[in-house]
Amino acid sequence: MRSMTGFGQAAGESERFRTTVTLRGVNHRFLDLSIRLREGLRPVEQALRDRLAARLWRGRVEVSLDVVTLGARNPEVSIDEEMATAVRALCDDLRQRGVVTGELAISDLLRLPEVVKLQSHDPEWGEDDHAVLFGVTEEALDQLIAARVTEGAKLAAVLEERLIGLRRLTAELVELSTEAVTALASSLRQRVAELIDSQLDEDRLAQEVAFLVDRSDVSEELDRLKSHLDHFRSVMAQDGTVGKRLDFLTQEIFRELNTLGSKCRDSEMTRRVLDAKVLCEQLREQVQNIE
Repeated sequence: MRSMTGFGQAAGESERFRTTVTLRGVNHRFLDLSIRLREGLRPVEQALRDRLAARLWRGRVEVSLDVVTLGARNPEVSIDEEMATAVRALCDDLRQRGVVTGELAISDLLRLPEVVKLQSHDPEWGEDDHAVLFGVTEEALDQLIAARVTEGAKLAAVLEERLIGLRRLTAELVELSTEAVTALASSLRQRVAELIDSQLDEDRLAQEVAFLVDRSDVSEELDRLKSHLDHFRSVMAQDGTVGKRLDFLTQEIFRELNTLGSKCRDSEMTRRVLDAKVLCEQLREQVQNIE
């Protein structure tokens, strides 16, 4: 079982580039890959997506690539001579009229991007550069997945603790429900006997008591609750993406607890149902982090 949060980073060099790949994973309902690439690397974006999607199932993963060119970058400097001449003529005119003083220097022209343009051309990417990029991506993925596995083990321990609490409360509810049914039947008989005369139709009374007791019977809900808890634990032990299934099971557990709460007539049972709902909500919060 893996978490959806994690971090991975790796770097490598070819003859022309040093490439660093950084992966940051957070929670998300589906797999959402956010890849930031320099313009020259757009052709490899789909290949990167395929590699990430092959090993990740859920979560938002931010992918950042930092590429540094090694060696000479072949810089080029170009000057717009017409623009420079126009600027020089304007400065001469302003100086003659006393508006400005001093001569136009080259440093003044360098501050004007319209006049002086600096360009550098990075080397073209080759197959060896792409091989380094993909290899570094796999290394960063290894780190990210390892972090997710470590975090997943911590989540599993927390979930197991909540499951133990829910199973304990379920066992207490089973015991209390048996006592509650017996007490309810006895109480109903006593109350009915007090309200009617002594000529009591025992068969009719037995039918009414059985009907009311049946409406308060929670044995089926408790059986389903135990089944959901067993299923939850078995899913936790499986490989692969289990987050969505566990999320569905927490909904089913909460639904059974709601039904139990609506049918309970005993204060002790009601209190334990409320305690179980708190644990189920804590279970649900943790499940949101599972891939």
